[in-house]
Amino acid sequence: MDEYTMQNGFIKNSLLNFNRNILAILLGFASSIIIARALGPEKQGIYTLVVLLPSMLFTFLNIGISSASVYYIGREKYSLGTIVSTNVFLALVISVISIIVGVLCIGLFKDVFFKSVPVAYLLLILSSLPFLFVTSFLQAVFQGLQAFGIFNLVSICGSIANLLFLAVGVLFLKLGVMGAITSFLASAITPLLLLIVFLKKRHIPIGAKYVSKEFIKDCLMYGYKAHLSNILAFLNYRIDILIISYFLSPMAVGVYNVAVSIAEKLWIVSQPVSAVLFPRISSSKDDAERNGLTAKVTRNVLFLSIVVGIGLFFVSDLLIGIMFGEKYEAASKLIKILLIGITLFSAERILSNDLAGRGKPELNLYTSLFTVVINIILNLLFIPKWSFYGAATATSVAYSLTFILKVWLFCRTTGSDVFSLLFINRMDIELYKSFSNKLIRREKN
Repeated sequence: MDEYTMQNGFIKNSLLNFNRNILAILLGFASSIIIARALGPEKQGIYTLVVLLPSMLFTFLNIGISSASVYYIGREKYSLGTIVSTNVFLALVISVISIIVGVLCIGLFKDVFFKSVPVAYLLLILSSLPFLFVTSFLQAVFQGLQAFGIFNLVSICGSIANLLFLAVGVLFLKLGVMGAITSFLASAITPLLLLIVFLKKRHIPIGAKYVSKEFIKDCLMYGYKAHLSNILAFLNYRIDILIISYFLSPMAVGVYNVAVSIAEKLWIVSQPVSAVLFPRISSSKDDAERNGLTAKVTRNVLFLSIVVGIGLFFVSDLLIGIMFGEKYEAASKLIKILLIGITLFSAERILSNDLAGRGKPELNLYTSLFTVVINIILNLLFIPKWSFYGAATATSVAYSLTFILKVWLFCRTTGSDVFSLLFINRMDIELYKSFSNKLIRREKN
């Protein structure tokens, strides 16, 4: 395959993911508005803490199977039947373990991090774990195959199911937090059903006889590095919510969660590209090609993220007022604080996927380990003094440090030039001009 064809394929897949992210954001906004307005800050805070439990268990216990699957599909070391069957087996085993751990966590930390949260809600949400694990491990297969049409459709169907069940359960049936939990369960089950259909269409065999001990061993050897890094990244993303819950109240969690959910939409620029970059880097054998592609992607993602971030900074007051109401007024200031770190973190995500694709996820681990410690320390210092504004400040600083460290590590590892990595050049500007001219001509026609 020539370079032009590969580049066009990369752009096409990135655009597919970008379009999916746009739709997912719209669906996510609609779901967030329903939850925020129907439940209010306090009940929304309770719901946030409830769904945080399976999210934590999934992140802590998935042992990097999804990342390892994408990597080894790119290396073509195992058959698809082996990877799929082994992934299903691992997902079921891990699900049982995660539910047991979840019950223990509820017993140990109910009065620490889950104050005012009914135990029945926490126990019910644990039933989502088998669906979350199996869906993630199977969806990684299609990411590894670079079948992003299926990959994106599966994600979108989960978002659609979530919105529909929210509309019925929360708006029409007035089930409150229970209705929101039901919609979360529906969003976990629906993608799995769709994945099963696509696997059958591709005639990929699934059975105990295809389960491979060797693949499990390789998954653990590669996956644990990515897994530890993902755990630390998750803590960077969500440790502030747990600390807010400890020091403050579910209402504060609800307001802060709205701000985070909107600010993180800035990753619409980096998420679709990073998902495509990982399998592309994994399957590439040429270091010069890898370096050139990642540099081009990183600097343009950073540039576009800055542009979108500036726009979001100025419209955040209006956005919060119209979509969520005056009860969430403080979320606008939180968004503005978070934007600095989240903007820089957009480029960091690209570099992380490149390093993982090169078989060096441990570099992401080293960076995350340092920054998560900084994040926890700053949250513990700032939240008692400045409430959730302190949490936003701590998070933004931690993300910024992650970006700086990752750029240094990447340049040292690959020999890339920091300026070509971070600053757009004349060729990029010409590309934007050409794209703008095409849009103008299309509008005139």
